Amino acid sequence: MINNRRRILRVMAIGAGTLIAPYSLRAAQESTELYDWNGRALGAEASIQLYSDDRNKANEILDNTQKIINKYEGMFSLYKEKSLVSQLNKFGTLSNPSPDFIKLVMLSKKFSKITNGSFDISVQPLWNVYKNHFNEEVSGVLKEKINAVLGNIGSNKISLGQKYISFDNDNMAVSFNGIAQGYITDKVSEYLSGQGFNHVLVDIGEYRANGSQKNGEPWRVGLLDPFDEVSIADVVEMRGTALATSGGYGNNFDASGQYHHLFNPQTGLSSKLYASVTVQASSATTADALSTAFSNMTQKNIKKTLRQLSNVQVRLTDQNGIIHKLQS
Repeated sequence: MINNRRRILRVMAIGAGTLIAPYSLRAAQESTELYDWNGRALGAEASIQLYSDDRNKANEILDNTQKIINKYEGMFSLYKEKSLVSQLNKFGTLSNPSPDFIKLVMLSKKFSKITNGSFDISVQPLWNVYKNHFNEEVSGVLKEKINAVLGNIGSNKISLGQKYISFDNDNMAVSFNGIAQGYITDKVSEYLSGQGFNHVLVDIGEYRANGSQKNGEPWRVGLLDPFDEVSIADVVEMRGTALATSGGYGNNFDASGQYHHLFNPQTGLSSKLYASVTVQASSATTADALSTAFSNMTQKNIKKTLRQLSNVQVRLTDQNGIIHKLQS
């Protein structure tokens, strides 16, 4: 499920513009050329910062980006009854879905393969099990409920062709939480680049920078400490790269925080390996999927996956607060 707290380590742009009211657009006080848009996308806070010497063009372009976001919400949002993902989950098949929907399913299956199943979009039945259990809508032992749906988990059970998508088993369901925000971030970023905006920072659940700030400085993004969610634990510099962070306590099902939304697809249990996982990559789609997958993977297995990739940097914060940095 795409939701407003999946990326629980709130990543904050710093040193570039001012924070302004939601749904507003104006030149930042520091420079008449830096424009900020703050709003919501896919149920989460979103922002775009770009440099322009033409206010009217900046307004027009940012209006268009909202249309792009709305388009993809109509494909990937579980909150919309008529979205493509909702229709696929309801009927178990889709005929002639949009090329973007096909592409994201293909990419999801690719990331599932290279992470040995640690990334998997078919975990939505687990979300339903946990939600119903902790809302006491269904009685019984949680582990038994999890075991009952594990047979329907697995990207290899999703059949895909040029003009169709279907589930091999009944009672399957998918969620693009873990890749769709990155994909939409990339699409918006690519649109802005195509319109000639080469100094842009896009945040639609994940970050992607088109180039640097106009003065040549990198975009700087602060990562909040996973243990207090107040202090900045690290600062990441970005020029033409993307960034995603995953952590377990953004969507807790219980007060203890032991049960959360980052599921291990093999066991059905919430991952407890790391307090946070941050990935920097060339695309937000890649960073998004890998930050989700690596939450379930040991450092040894993460290193194996990184051998198949290029230009990927990983920052792991373990449960003792120790930082581990890996790269491809």
